[in-house]
Amino acid sequence: MQVFKAFLRVMRSKMSTAFIYIGIFLAIAVIMTNSDQGEQTKVFSGSKVNIVVYDDDDTPESRALRDFIGTRHNLKELERDTDKMKDVSYMGFNSDIQYIMTIEKGYAEKLRAGEYDGLFSHYRMHDSYEGMLIEQLLSEYLGTVRAYQAVGQPLDAALSRTEAVLNEETAVTIRNYDSDTAQSDVPPLLDDYFRYLPYILLSVLIEVLCPVLLALGKRTIRYRTNCSSVRPASYTLQIILGSALFVVGIWLLFIIAGITQFGMFSGKTWLTLLNSFLFAMISVSLAVLIASFHPGELVVNLMAQILGLGMSFMCGIFVPMEWLGSGVVAAARFLPAYWYVKANNIICGVSAYDGKMLFACLTIQLGFAAAFALLAMVVRRRKYAGTEQMA
Repeated sequence: MQVFKAFLRVMRSKMSTAFIYIGIFLAIAVIMTNSDQGEQTKVFSGSKVNIVVYDDDDTPESRALRDFIGTRHNLKELERDTDKMKDVSYMGFNSDIQYIMTIEKGYAEKLRAGEYDGLFSHYRMHDSYEGMLIEQLLSEYLGTVRAYQAVGQPLDAALSRTEAVLNEETAVTIRNYDSDTAQSDVPPLLDDYFRYLPYILLSVLIEVLCPVLLALGKRTIRYRTNCSSVRPASYTLQIILGSALFVVGIWLLFIIAGITQFGMFSGKTWLTLLNSFLFAMISVSLAVLIASFHPGELVVNLMAQILGLGMSFMCGIFVPMEWLGSGVVAAARFLPAYWYVKANNIICGVSAYDGKMLFACLTIQLGFAAAFALLAMVVRRRKYAGTEQMA
């Protein structure tokens, strides 16, 4: 087992790079988990604007509007000074007041007559979010009043019904997963954890495993190996054993970390292990294929970044698939990470559960791993043919 021992000795010298990637990934996972637990207790509340309302009409109708606005936003007092009012237009978010409006004289009379122009004037920062929010509220209020008047309701009844309708609250539930297919045993961040895992697996395996294979595959070392009593089959088997031990060790480390963060897996979430293991096999096959061409160390680093970041951005790891263009998604289908993410979405309930599609995704990943391994064998056979003949 001299080749296996040599493999482990060289691997030990390269582990610092792996620990950097692993440490950063696990630190981010811990931060995300803790922050999510804190946010789960937050309750949604609408944005409120600090608004000043001047009522020049001073009628029951205008006072009803002012009171209605006060139920939605924060009513403020401000001296009626033109310069101070104009300051809102220039100071914007630097001011304590974001919007100033005036209910013009004749507001009630115009409503009774069915006229809706020239009811208000305002001071606000141009194209501000707060301004649009208030104007949307006024538009909704007047539109509802107009609708009730159109069906024959008197103004007083229309105003009271409008306020009652707009003050009704609707229970809203926001879910990150498909409500019909989401699994109750899937922690909210489990999807994120396993979705980001391919980038780390690719980076670690290419950055660490490739240099080890390159060191053991140098021509001079290969010459000595061919002249020794170690048979080629035994040499290859020991290299495979060392690579497998490293890959399984890294994969188990991430799985144990996931269990530590999210608890023991249950139900269909066990399939995330199979999905991630298949991608680990893809990553190691790709690393062996790259090492078979005997590139330089800088080229290995470049390939790790190109493949890791390229697949991450194109295949839905860093950017959700629904945000990607159709052309990008079509190209991503030729990359293994696309099928990993697609399977992960199905397992974690982000997409509707489809057993046939899940099986197809896993099978395609297995095909990628086998294809990369076969290509690596062909390349290595041609590369080493000359050294074996000379030996």
